[in-house]
Amino acid sequence: MSYGLPSEGTRRLRQGLGWLAVLGCLLAYALLLVLHGPPYWPGWWAAMAIVLAASFFLGRLFAPLLEWVIAGYRDAA
Repeated sequence: MSYGLPSEGTRRLRQGLGWLAVLGCLLAYALLLVLHGPPYWPGWWAAMAIVLAASFFLGRLFAPLLEWVIAGYRDAA
């Protein structure tokens, strides 16, 4: 899956994309709370926490795509 790229780079890319997704989700939540106020049902806080935790793993799914693009640029050079 690494297309000849170092495994340490793959690990760092996955971590970086995961945390970037969490940060994006947190910013979206902050904007939502500022514009619409707190949720009307307390259970939404739990749902938001689950989505926030899932965003870390969903962000990591983009690592193979970015590695594929990087490998394509390296092959062209």
